[in-house]
Amino acid sequence: MEPYLNRILKMAIGVSLMFAAGATAGNVMKTKTVDSMRIELHMLPAEPFFTADEAALKHVSEGMLIMSGAAPVPPGAEPRPTHHLVAHVFNTKTGKAITDAAVDMNFQLLDNKGKPSGAAVNVPVVVMQAIGKGAQSTHYGNNVTIAPGPYAVTVTVNGKKAEFKVTVTQSGNDAMHGMHMH
Repeated sequence: MEPYLNRILKMAIGVSLMFAAGATAGNVMKTKTVDSMRIELHMLPAEPFFTADEAALKHVSEGMLIMSGAAPVPPGAEPRPTHHLVAHVFNTKTGKAITDAAVDMNFQLLDNKGKPSGAAVNVPVVVMQAIGKGAQSTHYGNNVTIAPGPYAVTVTVNGKKAEFKVTVTQSGNDAMHGMHMH
């Protein structure tokens, strides 16, 4: 039991240090306000997706419930997804999740001068909810394969763009696997 507690303690310290250092490791959360929307970008370990029927049949209590949108990329797909790249969108006045937004998302590698390098990668956007969390957990995105490095992530919500800069230093599946920030 003691090694397990030590592992939990180390993970908690790692999360604290990661956020103190600007959240540039495996898990990332950044926020921008655009017009009347607060857009939160999350980069987490790849997540499993389920339809409502699958979740009920299998008694699933963790993962993503598919609401609509593109086909989800399962964690076991090839090439193996490393991250769950998603945007939560909230109304700044009410604080409530916007559940019917039109969202596009892409990411692009940056060179050592912060300039785009190569083509942008479009993310097939799934509208999803965290299982058991309801409409307030609605978010948009998918599992993606993304190598370590600096990236620009563009999230367009109802025609309004928010740009984020993130640095991936390791795969999401290696960093705090199983910790969810939804």
